[in-house]
Amino acid sequence: MDNVLKKSGLQHVELKLLQFVRNLSAITGGGRSIKTKKGSKTIKTTESVSNSGNKQEEEVGAEDTATCASSIPDEKRAQSDSHRHRDSVSEYALKPTEKRSEDSEEKEEQHTSADYSAQEELSLIPLTDDADSPVFTLRSLLVGCLVAVLGAAVTQLFVFKPVHMRLQPAFLQITAMLLGRACAWKSGPQWWNPGPFSMKETVFSSLIATSASVGAYAIELLAVQELFFDEAVSFGMSFGILISSQLIGYGWAGLLQPILVYPSEVFYPDILPSVSLFYSLCGDGPVAKDQIKFFKRAFVAMGIYEIFPGYIAPSFQAISVFCLSLPKNQIVTNIFGGAQPFEGLGFLNLSGDWALVGSHGPLYTPLNAQVHHIVGVLLSLFILSFVYTNSWYDAGVTQNFPFMSVSLLTSNGTTYPIKRVIDEKGSPNEDVIQEIGIPFFTSTYVVVQIIASLAVTSAISHVLLENYKILFGSLFKKSGAADDSKVDPHRALCQKCSDFPKWGFGLILICSIGLAMGLSSLSQSGLPPVGLLFAIFLSSILTLAVSFLNGITGFHLHVSGVVQMFGGLLFPGNAFGNMWFTTFGASTVNQSVNMLKDLKLGQYMHIPPTLVVLAQMIGTVVGIFVNYAVMKTIVSSQREILLSSGGDGVFSGVAIATFQSSAVSWGAFAQRMFLANEKYGAIPLALVVGLFLPIPFFILHRFFPAYKFNLINVPLVAGSIASGYSVATAGRLVNIIIGLLSQFWARRYKPRWFLKYNYVLSAALDGGAQIMILFLSMVFQGGDGKKVPFPTYFLNPKSSIPKDYCYMPPKGSTGSE
Repeated sequence: MDNVLKKSGLQHVELKLLQFVRNLSAITGGGRSIKTKKGSKTIKTTESVSNSGNKQEEEVGAEDTATCASSIPDEKRAQSDSHRHRDSVSEYALKPTEKRSEDSEEKEEQHTSADYSAQEELSLIPLTDDADSPVFTLRSLLVGCLVAVLGAAVTQLFVFKPVHMRLQPAFLQITAMLLGRACAWKSGPQWWNPGPFSMKETVFSSLIATSASVGAYAIELLAVQELFFDEAVSFGMSFGILISSQLIGYGWAGLLQPILVYPSEVFYPDILPSVSLFYSLCGDGPVAKDQIKFFKRAFVAMGIYEIFPGYIAPSFQAISVFCLSLPKNQIVTNIFGGAQPFEGLGFLNLSGDWALVGSHGPLYTPLNAQVHHIVGVLLSLFILSFVYTNSWYDAGVTQNFPFMSVSLLTSNGTTYPIKRVIDEKGSPNEDVIQEIGIPFFTSTYVVVQIIASLAVTSAISHVLLENYKILFGSLFKKSGAADDSKVDPHRALCQKCSDFPKWGFGLILICSIGLAMGLSSLSQSGLPPVGLLFAIFLSSILTLAVSFLNGITGFHLHVSGVVQMFGGLLFPGNAFGNMWFTTFGASTVNQSVNMLKDLKLGQYMHIPPTLVVLAQMIGTVVGIFVNYAVMKTIVSSQREILLSSGGDGVFSGVAIATFQSSAVSWGAFAQRMFLANEKYGAIPLALVVGLFLPIPFFILHRFFPAYKFNLINVPLVAGSIASGYSVATAGRLVNIIIGLLSQFWARRYKPRWFLKYNYVLSAALDGGAQIMILFLSMVFQGGDGKKVPFPTYFLNPKSSIPKDYCYMPPKGSTGSE
């Protein structure tokens, strides 16, 4: 062992020995207790190794662990993380401790990869921390704000574009790193340039940027009021609505940290690429250098390649052999089409566009979640085809309804004239309703809404049943877990720094709720105070369920449709009231999930929790100002284009119109369509049924644990069916193939490559594709107000022809979307 340590050139021998033996123990399947003391103070961290079931306890000297870096560093702190940062522990896990034959090493790989779980991957994040590394500096603040302005502006701009786009975290993180290093390139005074731009400064800047770039969801409410009802909301009231809706989500997130951040089981798979990106690009050593080289090559290659599916050859986005070879008819399109939303199910449709393929995170989503997703995709093929061909709810192929649509329709499948039915105040016109009748949904959308309702409530009961020990244990332990073995070891490091106080999150929550209620009354929203309070209470329950599901599986469950239904059933008769209910009942859930991810990322990167909250608050405020300014500018300058049905190819108001029409329909027709004795009463009834669906599997696992019934995740299957309905489905097959190659084949048979490169590859592909998509959108596809179309040919068909050449009926005809 001493020879290994000498060859490795390690510093802080006790800690490195500890890490080496821990990872060796994970490889051999054994577990042991190791105690190393240095100095008079010790910190105890505990990890769980799932392949052996043994606990490993470590006592690490206080000198080797982090202390808070809460102010601008002095000259001693000027050295860079890149010079002092120790390589990821994976370097030691990847080094053989003795000479072995190729056969024995192969057997070892198969053994370790079969037992590896995502929890073990997280144990490879270094448990050491550089106490002198700067975090909150003037340059990290300015870099974060600059990238935040860019991200928020692009996100809001593309809300008013025909194709929507949100900047991915990898793009923002790389941009922050490059700007930060540019700031450090030229020497300056200590207060501005204390040294090379550190990894923690990069993380702090990135947290500001990502908090701003998620977008203020309440901005749609303001845009609808100004665009469709000619009621411009003042800046003060707009700012209050935007800030209160976001801070309510932050308040729930902060109070739920002991359940949704501190435990090691809740690890948020979709932030693993970011963690790998930071440690590789800011690290030093042979493993980090190899990762940087790999990242650069993959990043550049993806950026160059994305020019083809993004601009030169859009048909690469969706390649359907069946649509090209079979007769042009609607049945073929329904089954095999998938180049655009509502085209078809995308069965065996290939895609060469990472923007579609990578949208479900095949490189980081755990294998168990991907298997559930595959089951959901297969079930959706059968269920949707069956209900449509059998014309369930008198809204299928016999009645000539469209196969897939979320629009309100008449009894013969044509578009429902919502503007005739709803007056300017958002109330229904009874005379017109008597003439036209109650609207219909196509049969497939009815079933999708039923399944979505099952997903939401089954998520609540699934979380309670399968994780009750974590849930209830976390509420009564400062460490945040039911027992010490469940505590994330990175949490133990961060505990040396002061947490943002729970009473602070509680104060934020109470003040935000009070502000929202006051603004609701002043703006005459049409939603009674009890309705707003119920929406906020509902958001807390949904935050727990959605965040837990996302934290364990990487799947994000969409709840806006269910929340709109609640608002329409409980507080009917007004479109404005339904928009308020949806904003504070659903958008706050999204804000909570985003904050929880940032808190967990900060924990993995050993950023003081108070500074993580500070970064999020700064990003939120910057984002609100930018979102509001961009919205006001576009709505005032492009008003007529946004109100037109299809826009002009550069700007489009479809997203805002969809939110408006959905709120109007739910507010006006909910009780006429969704009560128990009405046409679509099965949709709210599914909320009750969903609560009980996970119970049989929970009971079966108790009596027959060997059969692993606890691995069956009902909300994940149901959510996979519902979430794929309104998106382009062409990327499904390639997504599944890449996911299995990564999470099954590479993890099982190439674990060393997997641990070293898998998440770096995910970040590189996301970042390269995102940068090129942004460039093409701004320069060639109308982002700057001018379009430069590429000449049409067989790989770039006319806009009226789907990219996969599947048949589509003329717009406006019966049976079309």
